[in-house]
Amino acid sequence: MKTAQIVYILAASAPFLAALILMAFFNFSSGKALVISYLMAVFSALFLWKMDIAGVASASLYGGLKAFDLLLIIGGAILLLNALRETGLMAVISSVFQRISPDRRVQALIIGYLFGAFIEGAAGYGTPAAIAAPLLVGLGFPPVAACSVALISNSTPVPFAAAGTPMNSVMMNLEAQLRQNGGSVALMAHQTTMKTVLYLGASGILVPVMVVAVLVLSCSRHRRLASILEMLPFCVFSGLVFIIPYMLLGWFAGPEFCSIAAGAFGMAAAALAARRQFLTPLYVWTFEESEPAEKTASSARRTRSGQPSLQRTARLTGHPDLQRTGRLIGQPGLQRTERLTIRKAFLAWLPYMVIGAALLLTRIPAFGLRKLLSSLSFTIHHVGGNADLDYTFAPLYNPGILPFLVTALGTIFACRRKLKRSDTARIFSGTGRQLLKIAVPLVCGMSMVQIMTGSSNNAAGLPGMLTLISLALVHLFGTAFPVLSPALGVFGAFVSGSCTVSGILFGPLQYETALALKLSAPSILGLQMAGGAIGNMICIHNVVAVSSTAGVTGKEGAIIRKNLLPCAVYTAAVLLVYVLLS
Repeated sequence: MKTAQIVYILAASAPFLAALILMAFFNFSSGKALVISYLMAVFSALFLWKMDIAGVASASLYGGLKAFDLLLIIGGAILLLNALRETGLMAVISSVFQRISPDRRVQALIIGYLFGAFIEGAAGYGTPAAIAAPLLVGLGFPPVAACSVALISNSTPVPFAAAGTPMNSVMMNLEAQLRQNGGSVALMAHQTTMKTVLYLGASGILVPVMVVAVLVLSCSRHRRLASILEMLPFCVFSGLVFIIPYMLLGWFAGPEFCSIAAGAFGMAAAALAARRQFLTPLYVWTFEESEPAEKTASSARRTRSGQPSLQRTARLTGHPDLQRTGRLIGQPGLQRTERLTIRKAFLAWLPYMVIGAALLLTRIPAFGLRKLLSSLSFTIHHVGGNADLDYTFAPLYNPGILPFLVTALGTIFACRRKLKRSDTARIFSGTGRQLLKIAVPLVCGMSMVQIMTGSSNNAAGLPGMLTLISLALVHLFGTAFPVLSPALGVFGAFVSGSCTVSGILFGPLQYETALALKLSAPSILGLQMAGGAIGNMICIHNVVAVSSTAGVTGKEGAIIRKNLLPCAVYTAAVLLVYVLLS
């Protein structure tokens, strides 16, 4: 490889490397890091790739428009969360989960892993983590830990988000290549789906364990190893009740229902098991320093089902707070004098039930609403004068508007008698302030990716920046390309914030390379989709979005650092499954 080529490869990689290094190792906020990365991409595009100023400007404008779509989703999720907090419904939701299990590890699995999987299957586009993280924060989880839990959890179901959109999008992008080689989209989609659920499912049993490990190591100083090991039976159970239907649906039903149906079944099964104390630890784990000192009466004793008292748990576990006081550090929820009724629980959960039902009805083609809502759109043709860039906005198909914004406004209206004018004003002003904090990093990040994607149209005669990086990696790995395949998926998701975009960017390269090396194309594409899913743990856009909804803007570097190891472990496990079972 010539020196000039190396220089161009380094220049193409620099914006991504700068964003990762500045946030993960120098504690730069996402805003500062992505502004720097954006300027680096602009510099390389203008002076090395010889793009014209109009091309860079149009790509930047298009990135800003795409960021607007994401800001709507984030804004709707934040508004709903703020409404639930001000109306007191979040306290009721907290108490519901307390009655399923007071153990924070169990709550993290049910909400982050299983409830998040259902929402991912119905909506996608960063929606699950944007819901799960603030919900966990509302239950008393430390915000950074809640973000990490939500992002790690949001991996296995991702290729089948929004009723299979990532998988189907990648297959449609490969249609011309498949026809040239005598293949069909339907057959390749079926074969690739089978490989994807195999790789992510067989290795995905590690995800609940990693969720618990990250939570415990982040929030505890006592009996860390014991707190992880004693959860292994319930972690395995939670994984299996999701993964088994996930794989069966992938093999026999197709990509549309893998995550939706498996998430719903897994959440119900795990909640019932936790309520019956099936495989849950005797020791009830909670946060040691992040919660208020008060506690509810129910946390000081076991329930009627026969769970031993906390005093006995203290003797068995040696937890210092329990030994000293005979009680756990307090749990958020209803006050001692209030009684949780089925009606209260139903009304508190109603907004999320409405969201789940609306997403299901509007994302599955069989109901007919998906086509209708997506058709009610307007298009800006040739954004910034670029004939290759058309921006389409479908207001009623954007989940930020329908169902998030509609549900949030409906909640505020239904609870208007509980809210003072100052409370209502606080809901909207708080949402606006949170959105302003993330607008700059999101716009810069999306614009940077669009510049790099559009850099294939240049006067220097160079491949596009992303293509140049991927070709260099292929040249470096050669016949060991399968080792690189999931890493390319992770890389694509990291820089673009989307498994779909990662597949669209690198899917054609993966397919052509598989043919050239006489490898199984469905296997290589399955590794690409698996890597794109795993990359959601650390992708910049998702981290920025989740941190903003959880109220910890500026902590993106800490979140990425926590999630780097789980991302690497899951990727290695996928490769191991490929080697053993392909």
